[in-house]
Amino acid sequence: MYEKKLETLLPCCFEMYDFMADHVEQLQHLGAVPKLKWQMAFQSGILSFEHGLSSLKLISDGFTSSGFALMRPQYESLIRGFWLMYADTEVWINKLLTAEKIGPNEIKKLETPLIGEMLKALGSSDAPEHILSQLNDFRSINNSAFNSFTHSGLISLIGNGVGYEPKVIYDSLRNCNALAAINMQMLSILTGHEDAMEPVRKMHHHFKDCLPIIHG
Repeated sequence: MYEKKLETLLPCCFEMYDFMADHVEQLQHLGAVPKLKWQMAFQSGILSFEHGLSSLKLISDGFTSSGFALMRPQYESLIRGFWLMYADTEVWINKLLTAEKIGPNEIKKLETPLIGEMLKALGSSDAPEHILSQLNDFRSINNSAFNSFTHSGLISLIGNGVGYEPKVIYDSLRNCNALAAINMQMLSILTGHEDAMEPVRKMHHHFKDCLPIIHG
């Protein structure tokens, strides 16, 4: 059953990413609000979009383990964007602004906190609670698998050898499509233009079969 569902889902995902790519292009012309933390959040969202699209292409071409491995940076780039946007990041921004030289050693000192710390900071921020709930659920469900695919653990080694059940691929793609949709909301808000959200609303309606509430 899920083989046929996956055959239907994949072209739908590509259509959705084409739609998002057009929207991203429009948003890039608008630009983020001229505040460094919002500009960096915007770039983090662009990176999340690129990881999501690359993951879809790899999975479609049969490189499923590599596609799954990119779901973690897709997620973490989105979290970093929200952290920059909503959390109290002034101390970190000031360190970045006062750095005289950005080399390998300096970059290590200026890296953003770990994902868990960013999520904790977001929990005390004005970030939308319903979105944070979905992002936390996504991490709790997928974190072990993320680690395995990122570090070539047993899940990825075994899966790469015997293959993946169509249901696993189907659910993973839909869950990451939900992340991509949240990312479009974030990028649109960062422009400061209220009408930038209108295409996102249309996307939710048109591609509703691709965009579930995040689930396991």
